Amino acid sequence: MEHIHDTSPVETDTITTGPARRDRGFTLVEILIAIVLVGILSAVVVVGIGNLTDKGTDAACAASLDAAKSATVVYYGSNSNAWPATMTAMTTSTPAALTLPTGVTLDVTGLIATGQGWTLTMTPSAGGNQPTFACS
Repeated sequence: MEHIHDTSPVETDTITTGPARRDRGFTLVEILIAIVLVGILSAVVVVGIGNLTDKGTDAACAASLDAAKSATVVYYGSNSNAWPATMTAMTTSTPAALTLPTGVTLDVTGLIATGQGWTLTMTPSAGGNQPTFACS
């Protein structure tokens, strides 16, 4: 039996004679594109978080405003049909008509409550009417 040997010259691939592409790493352009994309995504996230924070602050003030309005009615019923002159009066009455959330403080006049990023202002009404409240 005869052995057949292939004696044709071996073809070489000139494209792969150097290091493979994946061994050379990323090009400068590819790295810059990745950095730009990360920057754009970061900007979108920061703007989105800012909007959520604003909405949360507005909601916290609105909830405190509603609680203060309800507390004036409770105070009125518990104090011989007299409206409170300050928010301090509502927090110190027996029973307490208003309980301030953690982190909310009243100023010395008792008319301004301040939370994280919001202010609730009470305006006593002359003539025995219910006081009004405003968020800012």
